Amino acid sequence: MKFPLCSLLAAALLCSCGGLTPLHQNTSANPTNSIVPKTGHELAFIEFGEQGSYQDPSQLQNAVDLIKRTPRPLVITYVHGWHNNAGSADVTRFSDWLAEISQTQLIRTSGLHLIGVFLGWRGEITTVPVVRQFTFYSRKAAAERLASNFDCYDAIAAVSQAARESHRADGQYTVLIGHSFGGLVVERAVAHAINAEMHGHAAADRSLPADLILMVNPASDSILTRQMIAALYSRHTENSRPFLVSLTSTSDAATGLAFPVSTSLAATTKVFNEVGVPGSADRESERRFYTETPGHNEFLINHETEKLSKTIQAPGGLNALQTNLSHNLSGEVFTTDGPNGTLELWHFKRTGNVDVPYWDVKVDPSIIKDHGDIWNRKAQAMMAAVFRMTNPILNRAVKPRANLQKSPTRKPLTVE
Repeated sequence: MKFPLCSLLAAALLCSCGGLTPLHQNTSANPTNSIVPKTGHELAFIEFGEQGSYQDPSQLQNAVDLIKRTPRPLVITYVHGWHNNAGSADVTRFSDWLAEISQTQLIRTSGLHLIGVFLGWRGEITTVPVVRQFTFYSRKAAAERLASNFDCYDAIAAVSQAARESHRADGQYTVLIGHSFGGLVVERAVAHAINAEMHGHAAADRSLPADLILMVNPASDSILTRQMIAALYSRHTENSRPFLVSLTSTSDAATGLAFPVSTSLAATTKVFNEVGVPGSADRESERRFYTETPGHNEFLINHETEKLSKTIQAPGGLNALQTNLSHNLSGEVFTTDGPNGTLELWHFKRTGNVDVPYWDVKVDPSIIKDHGDIWNRKAQAMMAAVFRMTNPILNRAVKPRANLQKSPTRKPLTVE
């Protein structure tokens, strides 16, 4: 008997509706089940349901208590993307990266203690081959609910508040990372905090829910990105260190091909205005920003990874990640592991005339080969380098933070 594709999809999705309880639930017998000791760090889980609500609010309290009692905490919060959850392989990859960071010389001598916070949601609702690829619209909608409802941002903000209020400014640091649809969640969580600082509703350098925000292959449209970059550009934020860095592989077919195809279908029912392009007098249909992700929108990309012509010998036998964290390489230079113990040199090259603390970076495919390839050795080294470049605790030569409370001096283009 043959079944229509729509029936097969519906059956598969219905079969996946179980598993709505948290994977790391705290119980009276084990009230700290959501905190898992790992090599060189501890990992705290906070899980959300289909509507973006806490599945177990005690998970957040456990994470906050851990941060408060840990001396000099370096807190790295991660929001995963499509095809993952709080029990997927992403947990192991994230934890392994933290373990290596914790062993680097500069982290050890700084006295920072690593805490990972894993924000889990139902990015994967079925493991049925082929069928799972048809969950794009469902999981994008779930990520949007997570981003727009209260609890996820509450968790992100509570984590940074625990670090900042319980420790001196030079004795803590927070990083927020989002991948794929997790990048969508992170960008939207950050946007209103930036706006609050711009208009004086939040203290400078304390408004953002992390000291550094990283998005890797974000699966979001670029409407919000354009608006944020335009707002930052209007306030003359040149020559400041980035606090938002979006990294997208040029060979990421999920965000470069599948996303435009999928959103183009939805765009047929929408109306789009023409909007200004940051740093240009040109105007473009907003449809272009709706159907393209930030890392594939040439109107917004302001940095790219460029390989330099020389290599160096690994100092003291360190690998690229350890070198990037332990040595202040000049400028925006970082290393990746090369052949025979050598290190290849790269740098973040600025493109165009829009110098803002929101870096939208086009990444060479030899560093990140596809959508899910964000935990390979070269990608890990690059992310560690961004962390070092932007961290005043580890890098004395770091650029100053932008003053977002400057009044806009660049006037937006008006239609005659």
